[in-house]
Parts: sequence; structure tokens; C-alpha cells
Amino acid sequence: MKVVILTGDQPNQKALCNKIASLADVASIVLSRNTPRRRPPFVKRIHLFAARLSTRLGGSVFVNSWFEMLGHYERQYPEYPSAPIAKVDNINDPLTLEILKRESPDFVIVSGTNLVGKRLIDEFPNRILNLHTGISPYVKGGPNCTNWCLARNWFHLIGNTVMWIDPGIDTGRILATEQTPLTGRESLEELHLKVMDHAHVLYLRVLSRFAENGPVDGIPQNSIADGSVFFSVDWNGFEARRALRNFENNFSRYFRDSNRLKDDSGHLKLVSADI
Repeated sequence: MKVVILTGDQPNQKALCNKIASLADVASIVLSRNTPRRRPPFVKRIHLFAARLSTRLGGSVFVNSWFEMLGHYERQYPEYPSAPIAKVDNINDPLTLEILKRESPDFVIVSGTNLVGKRLIDEFPNRILNLHTGISPYVKGGPNCTNWCLARNWFHLIGNTVMWIDPGIDTGRILATEQTPLTGRESLEELHLKVMDHAHVLYLRVLSRFAENGPVDGIPQNSIADGSVFFSVDWNGFEARRALRNFENNFSRYFRDSNRLKDDSGHLKLVSADI
């Protein structure tokens, strides 16, 4: 099975590339700096700056736990696997399409890039996979859906999804989605590491299934629920403090309950991952 990986240049993504290389022929790796193709409007830039500053001041514990996780992967996987590597400013740059046309992979593996544009999707229909570290359709977007789940007391929605990619934000047809196995005794660092490790495992299971039996259509997300979309500009010190408070006061208590698959209304529907 021949694949091309489109990803960001972070240690957790480097780890994923190495894991994928253990079961597939990685023809090329395209590393994106995730630079926007158009400069955001001035007002949006101000909002983003304010959100990041607020997060640094009021949510440093989440920033630190994320970097602890990255350090763990950097120690485990200091190098990318042996494959040609290209670097682009934006994953939709012409070089990406050139590489994909040249290699003509069985599947394109996406993780940690900016939104893949319609031109790439149309050129490779039903061949581009996306990893979302959240349970779609219930929790979509970013910058970190695990933290958004903490901020909303949605501990039952901490998990991962593998989907076919489409032009939306984490809205493609679902191939597999699962809650991350947790005990409620995790530190923040352990929580982020467990979620990311589980994301990699789920991605590899989907690829292994494809290698054995070929691809499947997936389940349309709008047949399940509408869900919520979160944006980086909305994650700030206030949300971080609320997430930390919920983590400290409610996280362990939730996992002591016997029924972890339903929210308070009892109506949670999770897609079974039979990959």
C-alpha cells in the first residue's frame, strides 16, 4: 500500500509518520508550515493575538502539558522515516499537488495541516484520509478538542476520529471514531499523551483494514448529529481556567460512574469502530 503523508512539522506528527512507515510504503512526506494563503483581516489578527496572550497568561498549564507531550515524542522519534521530504508554506501550495500526481498513492494521509482545499480533494476523490483528535460530529475544530471537552465537561467526548476528507472542518464521512480509554487518574500531560497515542492507533487500524480489505464508504456525519465547531480564536485564558477547574473538580468523579457512554440526557450516539 503506497501512501503520501501531508502533515505539520511537529514531534507527534513525526511519530505518526514513523508508525505509518511500519505498515505502508511512504512515497513522500509533505511538511506544511500552515501559513494562511491569505493574510487574515486586521481585526481577526488582533483577536488571535489577544487569545494567545490570554492563554499564555491564564492557561499556561495546558501549554506546558502540550509541550511535555511533544517532548515525549521527540525523544522517541528524533527523525522522520526514510522517505523524500518536501516543505511547503501551505498544504495547498502547487508543490503538494505536483508530488501527489507524480506518486499517485493509494491513499493520502492527512494530519495536523491547515484545511485541504477543494482542488486537492477533487483530484484525489475517496483517497484522502484525515485524522481528527476529537469525536466527530460532536466536537470539531481546534485548537485542541480535548481541552474544549474539559472546558465543557464533555469527558465522554474525549477521543479520536478517522474520516474521509471533505472541504469542511472535520466534517468528512466517518470511518472510525472512539473514546480514548481513560481511567480518570491521568494528569493533564498523561491525558494529552493518551489521546494522541490512541489517535495514532486508530489511524493505523484503519490503514491496516484498508490494506487487507480495501476502503469503505464511511458514515455521513449529518446522519448522526450536528455537533459543535470550535475555533482557535475562541480559546483563551477564560476557557483555559474553566477547563482546568473542571479537570480538577469533575474529571476523576466522572470516571467513577458506571455509565461513561452517555451525557446527562442519556442520548449520546457513538459510531462503533469496527475497523
